[in-house]
Amino acid sequence: MSPMPMPVVSRRLRFFKALRNILLWCGVVAAFHFIFAYVSENEPFLHAFLALFTWRYLRLIGNIIGFYYYRPAIPLSNRLRYIPFRDVTVVIPTVDPNDKNFTECVESVAFNRPAKIVVVTVGQSLHTVAQAKVNALRYRFRDTQFVVDHSNVANKRHQIAKGISKAATPIITFIDDTAVWGPNMLQSILYAFEEDPHVGLVGTNKWVRRVSGLSPWARIWNVLGATYLIRHNFEIRATNAIDGGIFVVSGRTYAMRAELCKDPEFLAGYTNEMFFFGLLGPLNPDDDNYNTRFAVRRGWKIKIQYTPESEMITTIGVTNGMGKFLSQCCRWARTTWRSNVCSLITDRSIWAEQWWCIYAVYLTSLTNFALIIDPLLITLAAMAPALPNAITLPCLVGWILFTKVIKVFPYYRMHPQDLWTFPAYVGFAYFHSLIKFWALVTFWDCAWSGRKLEDVNKQAANPPQSIELRNLSPPTDNAVASSNGHTNGHTNDLCQQHSGHSSGSAVTPGQQQQLW
Repeated sequence: MSPMPMPVVSRRLRFFKALRNILLWCGVVAAFHFIFAYVSENEPFLHAFLALFTWRYLRLIGNIIGFYYYRPAIPLSNRLRYIPFRDVTVVIPTVDPNDKNFTECVESVAFNRPAKIVVVTVGQSLHTVAQAKVNALRYRFRDTQFVVDHSNVANKRHQIAKGISKAATPIITFIDDTAVWGPNMLQSILYAFEEDPHVGLVGTNKWVRRVSGLSPWARIWNVLGATYLIRHNFEIRATNAIDGGIFVVSGRTYAMRAELCKDPEFLAGYTNEMFFFGLLGPLNPDDDNYNTRFAVRRGWKIKIQYTPESEMITTIGVTNGMGKFLSQCCRWARTTWRSNVCSLITDRSIWAEQWWCIYAVYLTSLTNFALIIDPLLITLAAMAPALPNAITLPCLVGWILFTKVIKVFPYYRMHPQDLWTFPAYVGFAYFHSLIKFWALVTFWDCAWSGRKLEDVNKQAANPPQSIELRNLSPPTDNAVASSNGHTNGHTNDLCQQHSGHSSGSAVTPGQQQQLW
C-alpha cells in the first residue's frame, strides 16, 4: 500500500490565514464592545459584567453547539483501506507490568487483532516480568505478533520512541498501560483515516471506571477523576467539530500515521523537548501536547472519533486516592501553562488553523480561575444599578451551577447513586483554581507526578537484546488458565463486548474487519 502524501504547509498561506483569524476576533471584540457600551449606557459596572460574562460563557454556548454538530468518521465503502490485522501496530509503554491493569490492557488490545503489539518497559527485571505476562496471551491471539522491549530509564517518550522503531505498519496506535479498549476500538479509529487522507492524528472519547466497594471518601475521588475526563470529552468533541482543533489528543489512547511519528524531526523533538526559551528540560510529561502541536504545525488534520466503539476506559482517583489525584492535577495544570503558551507564542500554528480554539481553548485557559471569576461576576452584577438584584443574582447563581452540571451530566445520568458527590465536585472546581495558580508558579517542575519513576529507575538493569515472542510452542496449562482468567477483568460493558471471544479462541483475519 503506497503511503499517503504528506501535507504541504505554505508559510505565506498560513500567514494570511492567521491574519484573517486575528482580524475576525478583533472585529468580534469591537462589536461586543459597542453593544455593551450601548446596552450599559456606559455604566462601568454593568459594562464590566457584560464583558466578563461574555468572555467566560461565549465558549460554553459555542461548544454546546459544536458538541451536537459533531459527526464521527464512518466508512465510505465496504472496501476498507486500513484493516487492524494488516495495517496497525500498537505500542504500550509501561513501568508496572506487575499491575493487573497492564494485563487487562494488553488483552483488550489483542482482542482488536492488530498486526503487532509492542510492549516497552524499563530495565531487565521488568522486561522479564512483561515477557511472562505477554506469554499467557500470545498463544490465544496467534494472528498478532508480540514484541517485548525496554528502555534504560523510566521515560515515556523514550519508551514510545523505541516502540515506534519496531513498527512497520502505516498506522501506529498508542495506549497507556492503565487503559482498556473494546474489541472494535481499532477499526473505529481507522475510519477517521479512511474518511480523510489528510488526517494524521486521531483521538478518542474516554470514560473512567466506577470502582465498586469504595468508602464514601474514596468514592468522591473516583467521581472527581471521572468528571475530569468527561469534561474533556465535552470540550474535545465540541472544538474538533467547530474548527478541527483540540486542546490535546490524550496520550491515553491515540493513533498516528507512521510518516508523521517516524519523521526524524518529530522524534528528535519528542525525545529532547526543552521549554522556557530552551533553558529548562528535557520534558518527560506533556508528550501528548507535543504530538498535537507537531501535527498541526505539519499541516495534518486532527480527528476525534467519539463513538461507543472508540470509548477508552481507565481508572482514576482510586489507587492512593487523594494524594495521587492531586499530584496528577498539578502535573496536568503545569502542562496547560507550558503547552498553551507555547502554542500561542512560540509555535503559533494555531493562529492560522484553529480560529475557534484561539479563544475557546488557548486564551481562556489562561484566565479560567473560577474561584476569582465567579465571585467577581456576582459582585459586578450586585454593583450594577441597572440590574434588579432580587432577580439577577439568583438567576446568575443558578446559571453558574447549570454550567457546572452540563459537562458532567452524562456521568450522573449513568450513576445517579453518586449524586450526593455533586457538592464535592463543585467545591473541587473552585479548589482547582488554587491548583492552577500553584502550577503557574511551579511551571518549571516537569516531574511525572503521580508515579514514582525514581523507584523504577533504581530497578533498571543493563539493557539486554530485544526479545520478540514468537509462537513456537503451545503454552502450559497454567499459562492458559491464567490468561483465560483475565477475560473477566473488564467493566460490565467491555465484558459484554468481549463475550464472543471469552473462550480464548483466536479470531481469523476474515472475521475482523521547542516550547516557549
